[in-house]
Amino acid sequence: MIQFIQDKENCSKHAALKIATELANGNTTEHTQNTDVMGIASKRAAEAENFAELFNRQKEGLPRSPKAQEYLRNRCLEQLQEVGYNSGVNWKKLKQCITFPLKDKNGNIVSLYGRRITESNGHNAEFGKHYYTENRKGLYPHYPDKHTETLIITEAIIDAATLQLSIENNQYSILAAYGTNGLTAEHKAAISQLSNLQEVIFFFDGDTAGKQGATKYSEELRKDKACLVSTVTTPDGEDINSLFVNYGKEAILQLIEERQPVDLKASQLSNNLTIKQYSNQTKAATAAVQTVHALSPLKTDIPNKIIHQTPTARYIIKGSLPKTFDRMLVSLDVQHPETGIKYRCRLDLYEEKQTRKEAREASEKLDLRSDLVENDLSQLTDLLEEYRDNQLQQSTEENSNDKALRLPEQAKCKAFLQKEDLIQNLNELIGQSGIVGEENNRLFLFIIGTSHKMKDTLHALIQGSSGSGKTHLLSKIAALMPPERVVKFTRVTENSFYNYDEYFFRNKLICLEDIDGLKEEALFAWRELISNEQLSSSTSQKDENGNIRSAQRIVRGPMASICATTHGQIYEDNMSRMFIVAVDESSEQTQKIMNYQSKTASGTIEKKLEVEAKEFLQNSIRMLKPLKVINPYADKIKLPPQAHKIRRLHELFLSFVKQVTLIHQYQRKRDGQGRVITEPEDLKTAVEIMFDSIFLKVDELDGSLRQFYEELKNHIKTKSNPEQYEFMQREIRHALNISKSQLQRYINDLVELEYLQQMGGYQNRGYKYKILWWDDIAKLREDVKQYLKNQIDRLENNNQ
Repeated sequence: MIQFIQDKENCSKHAALKIATELANGNTTEHTQNTDVMGIASKRAAEAENFAELFNRQKEGLPRSPKAQEYLRNRCLEQLQEVGYNSGVNWKKLKQCITFPLKDKNGNIVSLYGRRITESNGHNAEFGKHYYTENRKGLYPHYPDKHTETLIITEAIIDAATLQLSIENNQYSILAAYGTNGLTAEHKAAISQLSNLQEVIFFFDGDTAGKQGATKYSEELRKDKACLVSTVTTPDGEDINSLFVNYGKEAILQLIEERQPVDLKASQLSNNLTIKQYSNQTKAATAAVQTVHALSPLKTDIPNKIIHQTPTARYIIKGSLPKTFDRMLVSLDVQHPETGIKYRCRLDLYEEKQTRKEAREASEKLDLRSDLVENDLSQLTDLLEEYRDNQLQQSTEENSNDKALRLPEQAKCKAFLQKEDLIQNLNELIGQSGIVGEENNRLFLFIIGTSHKMKDTLHALIQGSSGSGKTHLLSKIAALMPPERVVKFTRVTENSFYNYDEYFFRNKLICLEDIDGLKEEALFAWRELISNEQLSSSTSQKDENGNIRSAQRIVRGPMASICATTHGQIYEDNMSRMFIVAVDESSEQTQKIMNYQSKTASGTIEKKLEVEAKEFLQNSIRMLKPLKVINPYADKIKLPPQAHKIRRLHELFLSFVKQVTLIHQYQRKRDGQGRVITEPEDLKTAVEIMFDSIFLKVDELDGSLRQFYEELKNHIKTKSNPEQYEFMQREIRHALNISKSQLQRYINDLVELEYLQQMGGYQNRGYKYKILWWDDIAKLREDVKQYLKNQIDRLENNNQ
């Protein structure tokens, strides 16, 4: 019996003897108070032994309890290190708790907290959820570090434990209160000892009690401690752990970022001013106070007007400042401070002689000292430079940030990105957004488009004949990306790429609707942005003395891109840097498009559902993070040796595998450095999706030319003796329903590549042709597919 009690209670033999004595004497715990929450076994053991030893035994008992482990898994707390399990069994009351240690300022365990893992009902309904050992003392997870600058106080220990898994790099210190009325004297004393404390954040539950408790303690602490006190607005019905389970740590970090200071005025609170905005305003106000008695700073609160006031005059800049750094051309009013008379001019403040001349003429008209006006203009130039730099930096930061998602949106997108058949579900949603057919191409382009957020971006070139729908496909794919990240061009001048702001292209998806119209200089710049991720040009500008000097101008990437073209081979150098996608120009695809157009016109298709699908895909992309990827199978897949420019193609293939892995980042494992690990399934998916692009690199015909040639061969095979059959262009135009100009290009290309032979005829009556090279593209395609499939099969077998 003693051994049974020792095993069942997970206690020492000495404690088991005491329990057995009490049971033998009939001393059951019928009238034990609920405050003795660990049960009689744990209480006696705690009295007889050190709390640290008791908790260590409870930690050892945790792996032996499937029920306790399931509870931690359901709350996403299985990674916690300091947690135990106490079975706490007596005769009539079953207490099953996961346990947490409470520590004193020296880090010693001086008390324990238990959280019941079974629901209270029936005969044991008088038992609650939260239990502490008698004479509770100590703090969880421990006393805050003496160097703490920001402290988060949670409502419960479970919440504090959850927060430890959500916050990385010790950005905040964490302290658990013992309920909405559980900020004890020990808590307050520990907080008062933090000499470096700058902010206390209350993160309580989203119910009425939690909101009232956070408000009460925030006001108390703000009176006792000279630091900023703020509260996190928790959604109704949620707590930290439920947020972590339902929405992930990103939602928790977002709420902390959006916390609100307690000492804001009512007008500020009504505008939902966050602590970040509040801190920025405080810093700005402090900086303004420090410059009160110096030259007055710029007044920029009036749109398109900048005002600078000095003891000498009032200077008014009208309109916006130039964004280029080699000039400061402004429309300037110089106003007398007393009479209000103005002198108006337009000058480049970087032109020393011009500035001196305008200062002299303004002084003569307004009866001011010329040297003082000239000095003011020099100082004004410095202030305008600083203001312009700040504005450009702020604009760059805003453009690089994704639109913030609400918690329900985050939860919905995260659940979607965690689904097993993610690629198939993505393709279905892309179809629902209004892209008809093109099942493989649309998925391929979508994944390429999502790479704009990543360090290693991807690029695609869509090939198709005039009117084939290539531009439509490009526009539809671009519409699935977050609009704040997309830039579309219909025309690009020769040097325009060099004139953008330095970070304009960074992490954007750039779409060129027709690359055929780009001149060679623009194409060169485009290639450099893709290959080297930056453009560097030498320009001329004037220095402060008016002398012309050389200066370097840089435009930086990386950026992703999708372009469209009616040609292929003429962009051979570009093609080696991009994935090639051939538009489906088959009659079956034409029929799909016509059916869709008919359903749209008849009202059968709900446009609202298309918009919802598009917006959901945009939000899902916003949830993707630019993480690093490790591909342990990078050397296990070899591309077909007959592929053109196989070195660059292999690099493109590995990059696409990486992007497929990142699409699955909410499902894949990570190493100790937080890098996402590629799985064989990612390689298989990548090969299936980009197989057509790989094959286009094997085939010497571009995509649209190959489609035409296969249709031509099928038509000729219907004739008797097809190998000797001669045809004219008119016959093919009518049979394949193709334009004269398009057919002429195809015929010329095939003759040049020796697939067709001109057999005679006349220029005015037309020439005759016959097929010279009957290649078996189907067999070649199957051979390449089998070549790749065999490698993947071996990889999957070895990985099992």
